[in-house]
Amino acid sequence: MKKLVLILFLFAISVTSFAQELPFKKVKLSDSVALENQMQQLARQCDIQNLSAIDQFKFQVIRGEYKNALTSIKKRIAETPRDQRQYLDVYVHYVEAKLYKNFKDAFKNSYRKYVKNSDDIQVINLNKFLIVRDPTDYYVSNFNTTYTSIESEKISQATAIDVVKKYFLKTVFSETRAIYFSEIKQDHKRRYVINDSIVIPMKDGAEVSIVVVQQKGNSTTKKSAILVSSIYAGTNEAAAMLSASKGYIGVITNTRGKRLSHSDIKPLEYEHTDVYEVIDWISKQSWSNQKVAMFGGSYNGFTQWASMKHKVHPALKTIVPMVAIAPGIDYPMENNILHNYSYSWNFYVTNNKFLDFEASNDFKRWNTLKNTWYKTGVAFNKLDSLDGQTNTLWNTYMQHTSYDEYWKNMIPYKQEFAKIDIPVLTITGYYDDSQRGAMYYYNQHHEYAKNPNHYLLVGPYDHWTAQTKPEESLRNYKLDKAALINIEENVIYQWFDYILNGKAKPSILKDKVNFQVMDTNTWMHKPSLSAMTNDTLQFYLSADKTNDFYALKPKANNSEIQMSIDFKDRKSMTNTDYYPWPLKKENINLKDGLIFKSEPLKEDVIINGSFFGNLEFSINKKDVDYSVIVYELTPEGNYFHLSYYIGRGSYAKDREQRNLLMPNQKTRVSFDNSKLISKKLEKGSRIVVVVNVNKNNNAQINYGTGKDVNKESIKDAEVPLDITFTGQSSISLPIYKYSQTKLD
Repeated sequence: MKKLVLILFLFAISVTSFAQELPFKKVKLSDSVALENQMQQLARQCDIQNLSAIDQFKFQVIRGEYKNALTSIKKRIAETPRDQRQYLDVYVHYVEAKLYKNFKDAFKNSYRKYVKNSDDIQVINLNKFLIVRDPTDYYVSNFNTTYTSIESEKISQATAIDVVKKYFLKTVFSETRAIYFSEIKQDHKRRYVINDSIVIPMKDGAEVSIVVVQQKGNSTTKKSAILVSSIYAGTNEAAAMLSASKGYIGVITNTRGKRLSHSDIKPLEYEHTDVYEVIDWISKQSWSNQKVAMFGGSYNGFTQWASMKHKVHPALKTIVPMVAIAPGIDYPMENNILHNYSYSWNFYVTNNKFLDFEASNDFKRWNTLKNTWYKTGVAFNKLDSLDGQTNTLWNTYMQHTSYDEYWKNMIPYKQEFAKIDIPVLTITGYYDDSQRGAMYYYNQHHEYAKNPNHYLLVGPYDHWTAQTKPEESLRNYKLDKAALINIEENVIYQWFDYILNGKAKPSILKDKVNFQVMDTNTWMHKPSLSAMTNDTLQFYLSADKTNDFYALKPKANNSEIQMSIDFKDRKSMTNTDYYPWPLKKENINLKDGLIFKSEPLKEDVIINGSFFGNLEFSINKKDVDYSVIVYELTPEGNYFHLSYYIGRGSYAKDREQRNLLMPNQKTRVSFDNSKLISKKLEKGSRIVVVVNVNKNNNAQINYGTGKDVNKESIKDAEVPLDITFTGQSSISLPIYKYSQTKLD
C-alpha cells in the first residue's frame, strides 16, 4: 500500500511539473545571440526526466553541458547500427567541436577524418541522407514557424520542450551543413572519376544530359554499365557511385530539358525514345563492354519500361524497376480518378534545370490551395486559377481522363510487352503508393509475353523503403526481422552480378513470386501470383445491423443498404481514412461510409494477394467514385489496415472508354486490382469492410452528372447522391490456408 501511495505521489509531482507554465518573451529571430540565450534558459527550466535519451541529449547540448552530452551521444551511437546513424554522427562531431575555441575548424577536421576513414557505402549513405535529402531548410522553417506562432508570454512545459528540440535541430544543421557538404563532396572526388558535363543529342535534335561515374584506379577496364534514368536531376549521383563501388560504371541520364540540356522540360513524354538512344550511346563508349542494366524507383522505374516500348536494345540485359509508376494507370490518376498531389509535383520538376525544393516544400501553399478548392466548390480545372500560377502539365492531364493515346505512347501497350525477353526483377511494397503501376507492368508482361523471365519481390514496404531498405517499423507497425532486407545495397547488386557476371542468384529469390508474410517472420516463394492462394473468403453485404456495424454474410441475400452524400456540404468530408496511415489503430471513424463486419475467423489464415469485389447498386446519378477499405479487427479490438481500392463507376469495365451508368437502374461494377498484401490473420479476428463514396480535398469530386468531372462544380450538387447497395454485392479475400500445407 505504501508503495502504491509513493508511486501516486511521484506521478502527481511529475504531472504538476509538466503542467507548470514558463515565462516566455519572444525576441527577434534575426538576433541569434538573444535567441541562443533564451533557448538556453528555457532548456534549463524544462523538466526532461521523462524524455527519451536522445531528447535529453538535445537539451544537454542547448544548455551548454557538452561533456555530459558527449557521454550521452556516444552511448547512443554504440547502440545504433552504423548504417542508421548519419545524423547521430553529425551530433557527436558537433558536440566534440563545441569543446574547442574554434568550433568551425574543429568540426571540419574531425568530420573530414571521419569521412576519410569511412568505407564507400557509408559515404554514399552520408550523401543520400545529408545532401540529397538535406533536412536543414525544413528544420529552420519548422522552428521559425513554431516560434513565431507563440503569442502568450507564458508557455506550457510541453510547448517549451517542443520549441527547444526544434531549436536544437535548426542550430546543429545550420552550423554544420556547409562544412559537411564540402567534406563529403571532396571525398567523392578522392574515390571516383565523375564526368558530369556530358550532353548528347537525340535524333529529333533535343539534348539529354548524362553523368558517368567510375571508381578510381581501374578506369581502363571495360565494364558493364548500370543506368539510372531520372527526372530528379542532381539526386542520383549516390546511386551511380554505389554502382561504381560495386565494380560497375554508374551512369545517370536525366529527362530532356534537365540539368545541362537546353531543351524544353517534358516529363513522361519522351523517355520511350530518349532512354533507348542513351543505352545505344553507352554501348558505343570505350569503357563499355556492351552490357547495360537499369534500376531505379518511381519515375526512374517507369523510364526502364519506357525504354522498351518500341524494342529492347541489344545491349540492355536486365531491368530492376522498383515501385514503378505507370502513367495513366496510377499516376497522375488512379483508376481514372485524378488526385491533386501531382499538381505540386509539376512545379517541383519543371521550374528549373534541377529541382525546385522551395516550391515542393511550400506545404502552406498546397494545403491552402486544396482547402480553398474544396470549400469554394469550384471546378477541379480551376485549381491553377486559385493558385494564381498556370500549371501547363496539370491542364494537359485534364485533357486525357481516359487511358488514351497520350498515355499509351509512353510505355509498352498490350502486344508491345510480348517482345520484352530480358530478365526483369520487379520490386514493390504492400503500402507502396505506386504498387498498382508496378503490378500493371508485371501483369501485362505475363499476359502478352510467353513465359517471361520476370521475378517479383514484395514485402511490407512503402514507396521509399521498397527502393532502399526498410526500417524496424512502418507507420507504427513493427516489421518481422525477416522483412529487414537491404534492397538497394544487396539484393539489386546480387541480381546484377547474377545476370551480368554469372554469379549466384540472390538467395531471397527462391521462385518467381517472393513475398514476406507479415506476422510470421517468414517469406513465401511461389511460381505465380495465382499460386499464392488456395482458397477464398467471400463476404456479401447485408442490411442486418448491430450498433454501428452492418453484417458481412457468407451468402448473397435480398438486402438493400442505402447511403446519401450531400456534395453541397463542405463542412464535412467522406472517405477520409482511405490512406493507410497509421496501419494499426484502436478506432476507425464509424460515421464515415458503410461499415460491415464479419463473424470471427474460425482458424488462422493468410490473406495473400489482391482482394476483389463485385458491387451491385442503383444510383440516382450517371456516375460515382467509390472506395473499399479492408481491415482486420483483431481479437484485442485493434484495426489493421490491410488493403484498399478506389475507382470510378463509369470506367469499371474499360479504363479506355467511359460508360456512364443508368440512373435508378441496378448496375454491377467489378474490380480486382486492389493493393496486394500478405499477412497472417489470427483466429478470432473479424474482417471489417468500409464501402464509401469519395468526397474530400485530395482528389476530384465526381458529382455524377456525366459531364467531364474536371468541369463539374458545386453548382452540380443540387441533388444529393443516393446510392443503394444490394445483398448481391460481394468482397472476396484471396487466402492461403497454411494448415493444409506448410509455410516455406
